[in-house]
Amino acid sequence: MDKLQAMKVFCRVYEAESFKLASDSLGISRPMVTRYINSIEEELGTKLLQRNTRNISITHAGRKYYQHCVAILDAIEEAESEIGDLTQKPKGLLKISVPMDFGLSYVVPLLDDFSRIYPEIELDVDFSDKRVDMTESGVDIAIRGGDLGGDQFVARPLCYSKGYVCASPEYIAKHGGLDCIDNLADHSCLLYSNALSPNRWTLTNDKGISQTMSVSGSFVVNNGGALTRFALAGLGIIYQPDFLLAKYIASGELVNLLPHYQGYEICFYAIYPQRKLMSRKTRLLLDFLQERLANTKF
Repeated sequence: MDKLQAMKVFCRVYEAESFKLASDSLGISRPMVTRYINSIEEELGTKLLQRNTRNISITHAGRKYYQHCVAILDAIEEAESEIGDLTQKPKGLLKISVPMDFGLSYVVPLLDDFSRIYPEIELDVDFSDKRVDMTESGVDIAIRGGDLGGDQFVARPLCYSKGYVCASPEYIAKHGGLDCIDNLADHSCLLYSNALSPNRWTLTNDKGISQTMSVSGSFVVNNGGALTRFALAGLGIIYQPDFLLAKYIASGELVNLLPHYQGYEICFYAIYPQRKLMSRKTRLLLDFLQERLANTKF
């Protein structure tokens, strides 16, 4: 058995959670995938995958073995990247996860530039605002903002964004503005369900004192772009970051209701698994993103 190929096959089955998807992506038959997995399990003397006719699940031993396989395969790739043409022409697949709104507006153009510089690097991009398990997802780099949670990854800061409390002129004309944060209790607020506490908004006044208000409203949404559209339509007050709101504040389509308060500040990070070695293509993308986003102004 080609052990390195068997490791690659196992990793692909693990990441795809499917023998069929693994065989399709690797270009080998499904029976061959099964033979590789059986050979590894026989050699190790333990089950790595529990499978039935409908799905598979990963055993504890399988998770541990996957982590070691990834480290070994990354080490080999790192060694190969330092030899011959790979040094000048990095190539291979990079799996990336980016937030929906920030990703579409600010990351996609950068990935386009990166792809032009390194055309032999393939990019598999997933758009999601949910947290990513870097150990199990197979993602090489994820971009996330705010409280990351967990410690199974390394985080490199990319850029910062601030939150603003805004509403449309139409909403203000109908319902009035805000004199202070306490007035939020009397208004319909547009809530972001992916926040840690969607119905509790915290701001800092001009004396440096943080205040938290309980808010409520008719719309609870898991996408900041959708919330922004609702705010523009006059359906309520929004508390979202400037990368979504800045252009509408500048145009007058949204009004900053609490100019004497400071909203939250979030940092966007590039996060990646805690591995001893990092592939050259991953390092290239990390450095590229950090350089291009470092001085971003929203």
